[in-house]
Amino acid sequence: MRRRIALIYSGNGEIKEPRGKRKPIKPLYSSGEAFEIEEVLEPGSYAVQIDLVMNSRKKVKGYITIYKDNGDLAIRAKYSKLKLRLSSGDPKYGSIIERVANHLKIPYKNVNWTPNRPRTRR
Repeated sequence: MRRRIALIYSGNGEIKEPRGKRKPIKPLYSSGEAFEIEEVLEPGSYAVQIDLVMNSRKKVKGYITIYKDNGDLAIRAKYSKLKLRLSSGDPKYGSIIERVANHLKIPYKNVNWTPNRPRTRR
């Protein structure tokens, strides 16, 4: 099962659904529906995209991605085994990801916003 959610995080901390023009597109699976949403963001707002997959054993994993108002990637975090981990981007936007996870009631126990360091061989 797959679920992709789009949200808007405004500069004052409010989280809301986009109200832009919805254009129907072909869904990934044969059942269900899919939309492409066109929305113009206010300055200081962020677009949030949550992409979660549940396997047959009911384990959930996926990504939470945040884009700035100009369309640039701010941060991308991986969600797996009740952990949020920095995948790419700037870790200063980690608090926004935590607020979005709390808003959607996505359970997590641990967060790791330290940038990945390259591994060295010994």
